Amino acid sequence: MWVNTAQKALLTRLRELVEETPKSGAVTAAGHPLHVSQFSVAIESRADDGQALVEYVRAKVHAKPTASYSALIKAGRPDLTPEALAADADAPWAAEFTQADRDAAGARLGEMLEVHRKEAEATEAAAVEDARRIVAKVSANRVASGKKPLTPAQEEDMLGSLAARRAREG
Repeated sequence: MWVNTAQKALLTRLRELVEETPKSGAVTAAGHPLHVSQFSVAIESRADDGQALVEYVRAKVHAKPTASYSALIKAGRPDLTPEALAADADAPWAAEFTQADRDAAGARLGEMLEVHRKEAEATEAAAVEDARRIVAKVSANRVASGKKPLTPAQEEDMLGSLAARRAREG
């Protein structure tokens, strides 16, 4: 078994992904920092066999997305995925992957980023709707207690404050 220069560069970058992932902001379903220990074990078990390493990354690109992959996309870190490595036609390891691999990786990244974008938009739309209900309730409570309803400017200020809180917490 041997490892050529391109495969060594790929191995180095894969090891960097393993190190960077817990610091990436990606979290598990339980909300803990994402550690890709199984991925790390798989990489290290192929560290001395460059072709097996490339085949492993290729298989990840063509397999069903994992929860870890989805967590990285949600965290805005698609650069830490095997797909990002395979899709990079300018990387030192690019010759190890075919155009079909790059196309599949690029398609997966694009699809997952689009799904995440739509989910984020839906979540924000629901949050805005909730904020509007809160503002309407506050205004109704003011009227019920004999005060004037909120002015449009006060409503906008309150909506802005709620949006700022979501941004801080999100």
